[in-house]
Amino acid sequence: MKTSFFKYLFFTGVIGVILFACVKKTTYPTTPEIEYQAFYPYVGDSADIQVKFKDGDGDIGVSDGDSTRTFWVTYYYKDTVTNKFIGYYRPLFNDTLRTGYIIKKPSDSYKGKPISGEVSVRLQQYRHSKKIKNIKYVIYLLDQAGNKSNVLTSPEITVQ
Repeated sequence: MKTSFFKYLFFTGVIGVILFACVKKTTYPTTPEIEYQAFYPYVGDSADIQVKFKDGDGDIGVSDGDSTRTFWVTYYYKDTVTNKFIGYYRPLFNDTLRTGYIIKKPSDSYKGKPISGEVSVRLQQYRHSKKIKNIKYVIYLLDQAGNKSNVLTSPEITVQ
């Protein structure tokens, strides 16, 4: 009776080891990848924009106290005359409106390991006029090594 119990225990252990060995580790490229998730406008002119991310070496975001901007958003609005999206132009900088945001890094236990998750950024003014009803954003993310993610364009967003 004891022998059959130990045989059962032994074979269960062997099967467990074999199954565990077959499980593949998650791997991602060291250059971050992002994907549009959602846009949540609030009363007033602020909104949250969410993106999913993947990074092979876990170096997304900056430490507390670091003011390096790593999440970049360029704002476009739909011109009602031409029916095309136009980047909002800032004459002071002679450029379109591109705003950088600070993303805080997860705990150091992720450094060097593949990670994935979501980033949510609060846009303080998501459009330049309440008359604008259709907008888009072009977004990219930089990791601590300076790797630039893919550049994504949000779908057309209709707001009130």
